[in-house]
Amino acid sequence: MNFWVEYWNDINKKNNGSHAQMKEQLHWVEPDPKIISRRYFSTMMAATEFAKTVEKRGHMIRIKQDGFGH
Repeated sequence: MNFWVEYWNDINKKNNGSHAQMKEQLHWVEPDPKIISRRYFSTMMAATEFAKTVEKRGHMIRIKQDGFGH
């Protein structure tokens, strides 16, 4: 089974006002496929560790796998 991490910069963030103010409800907008980077791994543990480091740098991430569940 193969695993991969997709990551990209979230350019659709809205950060208006202070944390105490009501904010507009944000809806998920699928990123443009051209800006998504991918890195492939043979284990879920390796993919998860990489995803944590990328997320700490401010990227949006998602981990995917091929095939069926366990």
